[in-house]
Amino acid sequence: MACSDNEGPINPTAAIDIKKKEFVENYASIVLASYEDAMTKVNELKTAVDIFVTTPNENNFQAAKDAWLASREPYGQTEAYRFYDGPIDGADGEPEGYINAWPLDEALIDYVSDGTGGQDLSDVRQNIINNESEYPTLTKNTLKDISGYSDNESNVTIGFHAIEFLLWGQDNTAPSAKMTGQRAFTDYTTATNSIRRGAYLKVVTALLVDDLKSVVDQWKPSGAYRPLFLAQTADISINMILIGAAKLSKGELAGERMAVAVENQAQEDEHSCFSDNTNRDVFLNAQSIHNIINGTYKRIDGTTIFGTSLITVLQLINATEATSLTTISLEVMTKVTIISNAQYFDNQIMGETIDNFNNPVMSAVLTLRQQGDALAQAGKTITGTTIDPSV
Repeated sequence: MACSDNEGPINPTAAIDIKKKEFVENYASIVLASYEDAMTKVNELKTAVDIFVTTPNENNFQAAKDAWLASREPYGQTEAYRFYDGPIDGADGEPEGYINAWPLDEALIDYVSDGTGGQDLSDVRQNIINNESEYPTLTKNTLKDISGYSDNESNVTIGFHAIEFLLWGQDNTAPSAKMTGQRAFTDYTTATNSIRRGAYLKVVTALLVDDLKSVVDQWKPSGAYRPLFLAQTADISINMILIGAAKLSKGELAGERMAVAVENQAQEDEHSCFSDNTNRDVFLNAQSIHNIINGTYKRIDGTTIFGTSLITVLQLINATEATSLTTISLEVMTKVTIISNAQYFDNQIMGETIDNFNNPVMSAVLTLRQQGDALAQAGKTITGTTIDPSV
């Protein structure tokens, strides 16, 4: 039978709408996969911590540290799923504030060197581990209730960076290519309050498992959030996606996590200052944005999720903008790879200044800002909604 004369090319608007929906669905699949991978690694961290606290020796201590570092690899690639009141950071900023809050005042948790830490020594809540009279038992609820008290964001008692401090201790050394925090495993054997320190480490790691699981569960197909996210119009979902990516790129990563550290020349402003893992944090956070732009995510088992990307959608509407965003995204990844390979972020920021964009860190900051602006423009082009990429 001959084709009807009425049959013609697909309506361009309909084709764009299809790709928008595919992009949103692919995004949801990538979000779930990356959170599931983070959950797998955090469970492995919990196992390593439990083994170490039960049998505290040098080998088990190192295994716990290695597990913490490994857990940061997938979690770092989830950071672009923020800033739009999704499951990770709702109206009250939870549970993100319980999972990844920083910087923290370590004096609230444990002993610190003289003259360091911002806690008022007259505050009965300081030095939780060594303050048995105020905290006779260390429970999940106790530690969660203290976190953020007095509306002070540095009063962090739980999450990745509390665990990091408990494993590495303070890094009071001058920036050096081979120095991290110098906590000894004997803090969990013969040191004062070693048993309480181990108990704190176990409780805070178990809490991390609980809080991350709450996010994973909401992104499952049967979860409370994902069906609602997919049911709303594609433009609303895309606007949310690009709010997260743009704000992470320009305001959070380029700003709070990189430029502030350069400006203050302070180790305390590093994202992972105790383990000196900030170089990887920078790379992984940038990768999380790159994954969205290109619609791909490589899982910890080596398999890859891929589908319709932001570039695919943008190409249909404004090919020039799509080409520009692709170029900027690749430039970002080139620059953060240099930071990652150089290691030890505190070393890299030494000698850099906030107004000189010719050095590696600030050069990456500049391109991340440009990427944030390009993502905001992509949002306006695709959905007609204005996005402020600053946090």
